[in-house]
Amino acid sequence: MFAGRYLWWMLIAIAIFLFFTMCFDYVTWLTVVSSGCARIAGSCGPIILTMTGSMKPSGVYLAGGIILVVTLARIHYLSMGWVWGVVVAIWFVASASFPLLLANGWTGQLKPETVLEGLPVAFLFLVVFCAYIGWSFEDSGARPLGVWRTLRATIFLSAVYGTLLALSETPAVATMPGRLLGEMQLSTSIAALQPTLHDVLTLGMARDTFAYIVVAIFVAGLAVSLLQNLGELKARFIQPFMLRGSRQ
Repeated sequence: MFAGRYLWWMLIAIAIFLFFTMCFDYVTWLTVVSSGCARIAGSCGPIILTMTGSMKPSGVYLAGGIILVVTLARIHYLSMGWVWGVVVAIWFVASASFPLLLANGWTGQLKPETVLEGLPVAFLFLVVFCAYIGWSFEDSGARPLGVWRTLRATIFLSAVYGTLLALSETPAVATMPGRLLGEMQLSTSIAALQPTLHDVLTLGMARDTFAYIVVAIFVAGLAVSLLQNLGELKARFIQPFMLRGSRQ
């Protein structure tokens, strides 16, 4: 999936998310008013429950599903390797509950401190990476993540840290073996291991301060790789206008 189509689908997903979080409550109200259920006591409850309890979360998850699919398609198109697909999938699972938390913001039931407390670090990794691969690497002939081995290793290690932190903070990781394989003992062992892994990754700090430092390193590494790509793109455009033997 080339950059233009990737950005188009990402905008579609964002539009779907904004519709279901900002406008769907008005659709629910209009449906209730037009149905005339208010004439019969108790008949509006099932309509409201279906639209706000099932359809609204389904729309939010639809937007998230589109983002996940197009991101994986973009990773495959850029030949970045299946490892990055696994990393993105883990970030996505760890961040799945956060958009539903934001969906309550438009009803006045959400406070800024609640958002900061519920913000998963994996969501920051995911947003930064999705924005990064939207760069048109195929037009400039540049290599994603840069050409320096040290820079690529730094970006990858930061992403691995974010993945391990997501695994340590996501309860769904521990419940999956029990639900899918019926291995409840394995689920119990993973759940017991998660707090220890989290303490190791956060250096025993009560807050995710060290995790935010790693996020900053990840962002800086991606920014440096883009600066490399800008230099290559500038050279590609300037070269046809340079006379042979002229000074650059």
